[in-house]
Amino acid sequence: MATKNEMGRKFKDQLHQFSTKQWTQDYQTRNTSNKALMNCDVAPKKTRRKYVTHWANLPDILLERIFSHLTIRERFYASLVCKTWNRAFYLPNVWSRFVLEDTTLTRARFNYYQGWQYVLDHVRTQLCLTQIGSYIRCLIFAPMLNFFNLYEFIKLLSWYIEQGDNPLLNSFGIGSRIRTLKFTFPCNMDNRIRDEDEITKLYGTGGQILGTLKRLMTNLPELQQLELIDLMLEIKEAQHLLDGVCNICCTSMRTLVLINTTRYQYPLLHVGVFLNLKVLVISPQNLGDDVLELLGSTQLQHLHIHQNVYTPDYVMNYTTVRAWKNCKRDNPYLQVHLEMENLKEKRLLLWPAAPVTSIIYDSPHIGVQLAEVMNMVEHYKDSLRVYGHKSLPRGYRSKKFYDRIDESLVLLGRGCPKLQTLIITERVSTATLLLIATTCKNLQNLYVRRNAVIKKFDWQVNPNWSDEYAEWLKCAAHDYSRIENEISQILGYKWCMMSDRAFGKLQLDFDELN
Repeated sequence: MATKNEMGRKFKDQLHQFSTKQWTQDYQTRNTSNKALMNCDVAPKKTRRKYVTHWANLPDILLERIFSHLTIRERFYASLVCKTWNRAFYLPNVWSRFVLEDTTLTRARFNYYQGWQYVLDHVRTQLCLTQIGSYIRCLIFAPMLNFFNLYEFIKLLSWYIEQGDNPLLNSFGIGSRIRTLKFTFPCNMDNRIRDEDEITKLYGTGGQILGTLKRLMTNLPELQQLELIDLMLEIKEAQHLLDGVCNICCTSMRTLVLINTTRYQYPLLHVGVFLNLKVLVISPQNLGDDVLELLGSTQLQHLHIHQNVYTPDYVMNYTTVRAWKNCKRDNPYLQVHLEMENLKEKRLLLWPAAPVTSIIYDSPHIGVQLAEVMNMVEHYKDSLRVYGHKSLPRGYRSKKFYDRIDESLVLLGRGCPKLQTLIITERVSTATLLLIATTCKNLQNLYVRRNAVIKKFDWQVNPNWSDEYAEWLKCAAHDYSRIENEISQILGYKWCMMSDRAFGKLQLDFDELN
């Protein structure tokens, strides 16, 4: 009599053809064991189909791309699939981007007063740094509420970098390839804990965390991109924030992001020391005439003046028209981009005499306003090339013509002849799209939501329009497909309205601006 192991092996090796009649008969006799299943008809071994997957044979380039989009925990689970994926776990490009979060490289420890907590595991962190520390190119510190883990990791990483190529510590090249450093401080930690939408109180970093961050930045001589977001420092702490970075990266720095570095108005003069700087993102409270004078002597190409939800409301424009003119004279290739990122309605600061080439709103509650459009036409009629709103609007939007933004958009197109890109999220009519396409002579990109377009001609006939032009507007405005065809002929490429999903993935490249 065959043993259970032999029967199981035989049952596993053979491919069964399921028979409803045989199974019903066995079920009625309560004989549904493996022995009963052996009575089923078995397909010949030569006729079996072999289903072979090639996931284990993917090239290293694809495996690196797949693993780079996973978290550390997900990479570990993926490395258990097969030997090839386990080998891909240690490829250099997989670890080129390292993100530190609250639970990264931690272990659970019970605290008598606060319960279970995630505490940084120093042994695991040391093993991680010695294994993949030399592969890291982009180091990102996500907003963390566990300041102890943040402090200990930065301190340990800085210590390894300072040791250099020490064979006793196996610290060969740790941190030597870091080119990008991004640090975001959770200044709204009180709201995160209480789960509130209203901003009750903002906190700023400082003390030992700021000291370890400055120590880390000083130990990265090949740094090319530095992003410090929402530090909310006091003026005394901001005076010497970038002293070490200026000494070692004055020629290698290419991109510098300083959003809400200080809580109050204070010009950061450090930004003018980086001679080869190409992109600078800064908040309005850190700009001044002295900063503009220093930027004029650099090779800066894109200056982004960024306002977000944490930018103080009392911030004002402390720059003068003369300072902007001198900056444009010394650096004629400078382009200024105004950006507003906020969940609520907030006023955008305008900078007269500045070479503003783009104005972008990223807020669901801020719409196009006629007064602001008139100010933009007055100050930036010779330089504005990009204007738009990226976020999908929230709240009620009237369908009446005099309550919509049609007239404001046409006024913007006529007042800014160099306009190349226009992004529309609010309700407009099909006739307005035709007027914009024919009015803006240099228009190249027109992004419009299909759900926001009203099939209607509700304009009053202008006396300057010819009869043929007015009749063309009336006939074309009542058909979506004809609108797309007419605008495609005007723009010179296949144009169509965008869905809300495609509109949410819209990205702008400011390097393509002429």
